[in-house]
Amino acid sequence: MWPFINLVTALVVVALAAWVVNTQIRIKDNFRVIINVVLSLIVVGILLWLVNTYVPMAESIKAILNILVVLATIYCVLDALGLWDRTVAMWHNLTTRAKRAVETPSEPASTTPPVSSTNEGRRAA
Repeated sequence: MWPFINLVTALVVVALAAWVVNTQIRIKDNFRVIINVVLSLIVVGILLWLVNTYVPMAESIKAILNILVVLATIYCVLDALGLWDRTVAMWHNLTTRAKRAVETPSEPASTTPPVSSTNEGRRAA
């Protein structure tokens, strides 16, 4: 019985903190986002603990559920902080560089432009 009372108390405290931060106190938007992210992480952690403790399921399913919740939480935190687009762009740059390195292994980069066989590029002196 006590774990549920503690659980409800924690959720009520988180809800009150979210209400105060979002409606009663004037805070810069950056700080408000960070506080909301922290409060969301607390709620996700409580819910994940609740599922892992009181819902009977196979260990493999619990592991998959935990991985999915962690990945979704990482996505939500990065998106809330405005870092998701940068992360995707960085991943894209890393993977395209890796592809280019595999396609052209150990070829030195040429600094001189290719020589044309026609005289189109030359100007009369």
